Amino acid sequence: MKPHGCCRAYGRHMKLTTQLVSFITLCVIASMAMVLLGGVFSFRELGMELQQKKVNSLVEVIDKQLEVADDHQVLTRWLPTLLRSAHVVELEIRQGKQRIYWFRDVQQQTDESLLIPYSQPISHQAGMQADFKLERPFKEFEYSMKAMSGISLGIFIVIFGLWYSIRWLRLQLRGAELLAERAQLILDNKLTKLAHDPAEEWPVSASQALDHLLAELADARKERSRFDNFIRSNAFVDKMTGIGNRLFFDNRLESAIMEASVMSGGVLLIDLAGLEELDPELSGRQSQELLMEASASIAAFVRKHNGALQARYAGQVFAVLLPNMSESEMVDGAGQLHKSLQRLHWPAAVNVETAVYLGAVCYQAQDSLLKVQEEAELALKSARLQGHTGWFLYEKQLDEEQSSKGTVRWRTLIGRRIEEHGIDFYVQPVQQERDQVVLQQDLLIRIHDEQGRALQAGVFMPMAEKAGLLLPLDRLVAEQTLRLLRHGSEQSCPISLTLCAQSLLHREFQRWLFFDLFQLPRSTNERLILQLSEAQVTRHYEALKRPLRALRMLGCQLAIDHAGQDVVSTQYIKEFEINFLKLHPSLVREIHTRQVNQMAVRSLVGGCANTRTRVIAVGVESGDEWKMLRHLGVHAGQGPWFAEPERLVMEPAGA
Repeated sequence: MKPHGCCRAYGRHMKLTTQLVSFITLCVIASMAMVLLGGVFSFRELGMELQQKKVNSLVEVIDKQLEVADDHQVLTRWLPTLLRSAHVVELEIRQGKQRIYWFRDVQQQTDESLLIPYSQPISHQAGMQADFKLERPFKEFEYSMKAMSGISLGIFIVIFGLWYSIRWLRLQLRGAELLAERAQLILDNKLTKLAHDPAEEWPVSASQALDHLLAELADARKERSRFDNFIRSNAFVDKMTGIGNRLFFDNRLESAIMEASVMSGGVLLIDLAGLEELDPELSGRQSQELLMEASASIAAFVRKHNGALQARYAGQVFAVLLPNMSESEMVDGAGQLHKSLQRLHWPAAVNVETAVYLGAVCYQAQDSLLKVQEEAELALKSARLQGHTGWFLYEKQLDEEQSSKGTVRWRTLIGRRIEEHGIDFYVQPVQQERDQVVLQQDLLIRIHDEQGRALQAGVFMPMAEKAGLLLPLDRLVAEQTLRLLRHGSEQSCPISLTLCAQSLLHREFQRWLFFDLFQLPRSTNERLILQLSEAQVTRHYEALKRPLRALRMLGCQLAIDHAGQDVVSTQYIKEFEINFLKLHPSLVREIHTRQVNQMAVRSLVGGCANTRTRVIAVGVESGDEWKMLRHLGVHAGQGPWFAEPERLVMEPAGA
């Protein structure tokens, strides 16, 4: 259980056993009190009756003595001794208004108000009356242990019986308590924190019914997840090869062009012409096996380049997107891929020299999707016409100095910025409507190159990974974020910090981060949203389980960005208890005109149903986009339509 297990979710309601035990205890105590109180009153009345009988006996003795002896002075000889033995404090015998006899025991110094008066007529003496004053009946009783042993034993037996009954009742109803606990955890959506075996629950039939319903619910959720994946797969995945289709590639290419900024990127179109000669319909087993082999070979090439992806463009034509790639790097990449594809298991009937053609083109931020597609297709046609090399690069007037830097130059630039703490921080709000309350701030970072141009994280982060500087860069950004949280007020909105999974899995970085978070109050940690990309989470799924669970225990919130970038299972949402799911900008862009994107977003929103996960749209550029996103169930948005990123002035570390 968690450290605060004693304050369980169901603790705010009084447990059934507690109610029953309280009721039974109250009833027993009330019964004992009533019996004891009744005994006290009965004992008192009995004492008073005995005292009254004593007075009556004294009056009777006095009456008989007065009948025998007429001289009243005779009473003084024997009556005082009798009165003292009867514990009479005062006696006055009057006949009318005349006092005949008066006695006062001077040995007893008693408060007059505590004496009990008795007035009794002497029946055989006309007009004569005796007035007695006696102490309370039980004043002289000694309440010794022996005298109280009977009552004490009775009380002990009752208390022991009560304790045993309560213990037995608790044991009998423990199963009901456990059942109620599980039910409350289900209502609070915290079933993962269940600490007992459901077999211990009672009634057994209710527990088994709950197990059955939970199993059906789990199956329904898995089916829902499979259905969501099926929807997105049909929209964005090629059925035969299992990779992205033309629509998926166009979405990602358009997004990459808009995010190109200073850096350029490249597109490769790969035509397996040998397959067209072998089987134009691609229906034969041999052609399909070759198609899958080519897809695997292209996938191996794609894995070597950060952020790259492949798709089936049309028929036997594949497409590869290579962001942050210069023309010189494209030439090397095209040559390598062409040689790799020529080494496929082509049939003897196919000429290997003419089996594969590649068309390559680079793009920059000012290009359009249609223009890049036309240039790539033109490059592929030129490769076919050229014939002897098998690939062709559509040459454009790109400034290599501006669009690319060597790894050494990137390492020098990024390393210098890290040493100088030359990272610029920006924040962009996440809101539900424009000019309304800010739900959270997304922390963005930029650096400036030698020419003073601002480079976004999407440009230099892949280069930092290539140069081996990803870990110190993440460490610097995390340190500044924690400083920002420390100096912020408790009422300030949460800050979203993007980290790479490789950094989070690094032992030293992990130890440092957990130690710093452990020193902060939980209320401060709750204002930190740690953000990982969907691709990294699915790639390091098992390894991330422990650190992400530890971060949640420290109070941090978790977010996944670039969701929907690839068609993957959304099981991580429930496994890691994700708070926010941020859609990839390619799904958001012009969503009001793209039904396939609407279908994909609707499936992602549906995958977050019955969870605490809120879907956030990133890159919202117009009111029409936001109107459609709200209609699809998106919780909040972020992008130029809401607000542009604002520069955040960070105080020096020593301040």
